[in-house]
Amino acid sequence: MIALAALLWALVIGAVIFGFYVRYIEPSQVEVSERKLHVEDLAEGLRGLRIVLLSDFHCHEDDAIEWSSREAVRLAMEQEPDLIAISGDLFDTCEMATQCPEQLAGLEAPLGVWAVPGNHDRAHDDPFKCMEAPAEDIETLRDVLAGLGIRLLANSNERISVNGAEIAIAGADEFAFGRDDVGAALEGTDSADLVVLLAHTPDLLDDPAAEGADIVLCGHTHGGQIQLPRIGAPWAPVWRGRERSSGLLRANGQLAYVSRGVASATRARFNCHPEVAVLELERGVETAGREIALQRQDSSCEVHEEALS
Repeated sequence: MIALAALLWALVIGAVIFGFYVRYIEPSQVEVSERKLHVEDLAEGLRGLRIVLLSDFHCHEDDAIEWSSREAVRLAMEQEPDLIAISGDLFDTCEMATQCPEQLAGLEAPLGVWAVPGNHDRAHDDPFKCMEAPAEDIETLRDVLAGLGIRLLANSNERISVNGAEIAIAGADEFAFGRDDVGAALEGTDSADLVVLLAHTPDLLDDPAAEGADIVLCGHTHGGQIQLPRIGAPWAPVWRGRERSSGLLRANGQLAYVSRGVASATRARFNCHPEVAVLELERGVETAGREIALQRQDSSCEVHEEALS
């Protein structure tokens, strides 16, 4: 009986410690991940270019979220990036853009700070209205980000000249609300030396138009938030395969990187730290990363509710 009681107490204490760790400890441990991305025929002037990828800040009036946001900004700036990309969900709802923009203050890079909207950026917190925010709120988001030195791309692109080479930075609008138009985002980018597409969710890889990008940078998944040894993420909010939950992906030779994000929607993480990703460009054929199969999307299909998570 004593041995059984001791075992039960040990299990209870272990469960409490584990719960405390996944709820309070790991979500606050923002990690810097560094990786070289090999791009075939990369222009000489782009070798060594450092891109910092951030995603899913979910900024709102919460002390833990604010701490994580500011820590991610601090770590990002320590990496001395040439360019910063933010793949959506900067705020938890569109209303938060005017209530706590200071949580994103301080991001800057010689080649700019670029962002795309996420499903939370396009949503609001009034349960008696439709989930999607009105157009004027999205323009408010654009103005708030501009005041922070962040350029919002929504089915559009801009060009940057670097050491005699030209980069096209393209951004797709939000997928879950059906606002994405990857073709429009990449229009006119064929002549660029490097095309970087920002998209909130890795599900946009299945859009045939995405083949026009050399690199696709995504978020949305939070890495699944739980990563089990040998299994990976048991679940992630992507509706075409949980193997897309995080890290470097390869699809028919195309490269994509999926950020684990900064915040934690369920306030729980295990073996899946919040992430500031540093991607350094190099010439060559990329052999690392996870190979994924593409599933060409049917434009008539409905967006699954998982995509809104």
